[in-house]
Amino acid sequence: MKNTLKIIWSSMLFMLMFSCTGEDDQVVMNEAVKGTLSADNSVLVLNNSTPAAEAVKFTYSPPVFDQAVAIPQYFIEIDLKGHNFSKSQQVSAPKSDKTLAITHKVLNDFLIASGAKAGEATDVEVRLKSSFSSNTNYYSNVVTMKVTPFVSLKNLYLVGNATEADWNNNNNNKALFRDPDNVNKFYFRGYFSAGAFKLLEKLGVWHPQWGLNGSLVAASNEDGSNEPGSFNITTAGYYTFQIDINAKTYSLTPSSASGAVYPTIGIIGSSTPDGWNSDQDMTASAANPHLWKISNVALTVGEAKFRANNDWGTNWGNTTPFSGIGQLGGGNIPINEAGNYDVYFNDLDGRYIFIKK
Repeated sequence: MKNTLKIIWSSMLFMLMFSCTGEDDQVVMNEAVKGTLSADNSVLVLNNSTPAAEAVKFTYSPPVFDQAVAIPQYFIEIDLKGHNFSKSQQVSAPKSDKTLAITHKVLNDFLIASGAKAGEATDVEVRLKSSFSSNTNYYSNVVTMKVTPFVSLKNLYLVGNATEADWNNNNNNKALFRDPDNVNKFYFRGYFSAGAFKLLEKLGVWHPQWGLNGSLVAASNEDGSNEPGSFNITTAGYYTFQIDINAKTYSLTPSSASGAVYPTIGIIGSSTPDGWNSDQDMTASAANPHLWKISNVALTVGEAKFRANNDWGTNWGNTTPFSGIGQLGGGNIPINEAGNYDVYFNDLDGRYIFIKK
């Protein structure tokens, strides 16, 4: 009898051991009905003038399974066609309403992060992901769209007692020059006083601001929390400052101020108020005579160049809009959006930036 009981208990223990599931075991479920997704618009031109407005609304039906299951988390996944969702961006979707509206800015940010180019119609794929865990996901049909993103660019301005603006956040603070091929990289070559400086994203607003957390680049939050430390200049002089706000790296190296000093530099072209007939004169910085600015100039869609002394003998241009490196005798700079701009130009390295107001 005792042996019989031992056999029974051993069998029960064996069954219990192999009927239990660990954290890594997967529940086997089959989709009785596949999830579906639809969009109320398939061709979109995103608009940076209405960033908070609804761009598209998705409606979805979740999958139905052959057994009772917990309600999964729903996500709308967005990627460029051809990526097979390998670089997808996703946004959480509600469990109850089964609809999700996405704004112009959010969709634009998703597409730019996935590799889309501003101003170009891009084939986009969207699907519903029903997720029970990180490795238990079910997907709907794929919705295809053609979307044209806009340019969503960050600007950075100098502030601090090492700069002309001092610690004033709206005192003709000079802008950094954005890399034409990497929107997260910025440059500034010019004169700094001994002291400290930080970077602002918007004139007249202290946060977010960029500085240092130890040796790494860091930014404060919009509410002012996590304020970073300053970049420091120990000896006054000309420096080249470079920063990558994505990689969180920077460099600050002494630089030469050698170069021709021009009495005047202006902007000219079909996009400017006087077309190709006459220049719109820029103003040189008092502390940085190689740094030029024109404020609130009205530009139309067209082209522009920079030139010295109201003459074509010395002129700079290139073919990259918004920011770039002007080459002597280079091409015409495309102005793709009409509006009022602050325009900066550095004749030491040819860098330019157009900042729309």
